[in-house]
Amino acid sequence: MKIEPSSASTNKFWTRWRVFLVVIFPVIVGLCLQLSPIDPIPYTFPRPLPRLEGGLKRNNLLQQAERWFEGALVGPESFAFDKNGTIYTGTADGKIFSISKTKISLIARTGLDHPQCGSAKFEPVCGRPKGMKVGQDNKLYLVDSYKGLLRISLDTGNIEILVSNEEGSEGTPFRFLNSMDMSSDGLIYFTDSSSKWQRRDFRYAVLETRPDGRVLEYNIQTGICRTLLSGLYLANGISLSKEEDFLLIAEMSVARLRRYYLKGSKAGTSDVFIDNLPGYPDNVKLNARGNFYVGTGSVRFDGSSPLGSFLDLIGPYPNVKKFIAAITPLILKFFIQKIPL
Repeated sequence: MKIEPSSASTNKFWTRWRVFLVVIFPVIVGLCLQLSPIDPIPYTFPRPLPRLEGGLKRNNLLQQAERWFEGALVGPESFAFDKNGTIYTGTADGKIFSISKTKISLIARTGLDHPQCGSAKFEPVCGRPKGMKVGQDNKLYLVDSYKGLLRISLDTGNIEILVSNEEGSEGTPFRFLNSMDMSSDGLIYFTDSSSKWQRRDFRYAVLETRPDGRVLEYNIQTGICRTLLSGLYLANGISLSKEEDFLLIAEMSVARLRRYYLKGSKAGTSDVFIDNLPGYPDNVKLNARGNFYVGTGSVRFDGSSPLGSFLDLIGPYPNVKKFIAAITPLILKFFIQKIPL
């Protein structure tokens, strides 16, 4: 029987695909799993998914907010206020600004001045200011993801390193300092989101979903820094309660808030404050009524998929995560594009 050229070409095409699928593709997958930069563990999010109904119903109230100096600041992250109402913030290029309704002023920068400050590549040298608070001494206390726990004179802009990332706490260097709060008696509470990943690699930390974050306490009077709570999933925002009897901590990668007791019979212990949040929590701030504002980078359920977000879907499958992280950073960025940590 004579095979037509077109049939022979088709057979050759499918033979090549079979060889690829049976031989080459498994080898590629195996190499990706071996070379993947992450080492994830399974995590299954609670069910059912929270629906955007009732108090969670969508609205556009924030879109109606007054915008100040739009485009003039590069990625402002956290805010602090002094007794006169002046606002302070840190930006992605390592700068600290004071803000009033009429002007912004550069106070200091936590790292070097470089044309590429603001890019992920230069974050370690330029600095990345995160959580901050003005103390009773009218100095600005803040954590920089790469530099450590800092104190800045608002008059001179002079920066003092209280605890460097290299020094860390109890023999463990800081890797990803993120958020902080300060008590009325001068105790500073702050988060180290991961013991493995830097801030510029936060997508790997989110995807890996390992409990390697912690909460630390620094005593201004004694200079002692100690770990209060470890085993947290990407410890992000942190806030004292109104009575300063507990801390509220955002565990971003697992969409929950944890409470750590500072006073009372439960002092030194923690529990889950809210689980199965509708989004991934970032900053946490106490408001004037004693409640908390919680910022979320994205929602887990928007009505388009009954199965939830991408992270919900792949949570139980470590090898899927490893493969995705190994393929290319661009693909990873696409998958976790709405979480601007």
